Amino acid sequence: MLWKWFIDIGHTAVMLPLAAAIAGSLMAGRAWKLALCWSSMFGTGLVLVALSKIAFLGWQTGLPALAFKALSGHVLCASAVLPVLCFVVQQGWSAALRWTGVAAGALLALGIGALIVKFDFHSVSEVIASLVLGGSISSGYMWIATVMPAPRTGRSSLSFGIIVFVCVFALKPSVINHRLVDVALHLSGRDYPFEWHRRATCEAAHPSNG
Repeated sequence: MLWKWFIDIGHTAVMLPLAAAIAGSLMAGRAWKLALCWSSMFGTGLVLVALSKIAFLGWQTGLPALAFKALSGHVLCASAVLPVLCFVVQQGWSAALRWTGVAAGALLALGIGALIVKFDFHSVSEVIASLVLGGSISSGYMWIATVMPAPRTGRSSLSFGIIVFVCVFALKPSVINHRLVDVALHLSGRDYPFEWHRRATCEAAHPSNG
């Protein structure tokens, strides 16, 4: 379905290679500090998402009153990566076009978040928190980039960014979610993630009449 393809834009299988490509193009443009800033800021966001998921899967942490269980990786990645991607790719363009591209990236991330809420993949509070975190990463990076020397652009930086994207994509980062489950189970000592364990208990206590 079309909406599923739209949501999958924010999947780690797409966003992590794009984030790596941004860092690669910055390094190819000899903007070492910007590459470090971007990598550390985006990496911090990923760690926070991972910790929130591990905590919920293993120990059912969260804020029940707000229907908050864990941050959304799709929304965090989309809101952090897409505006920055447009910002980096459109370097050298007019300011109006460049910031229009950034706004388009942000709107795309908002659209992904809205669909994730509509189809009950995450709650409103989880999506809002993820958008705030991702937006802070992208806006923070772009603010830093406006006060530091711009990377050198050219065919070499673009080519290197594409090569980095292909290499990271080939590593299949989509398996990260499965690894998070394994880590949560190992640390918590459970056989199943908390929600699965609760569902299995309920089914055992109230077996169906079939």
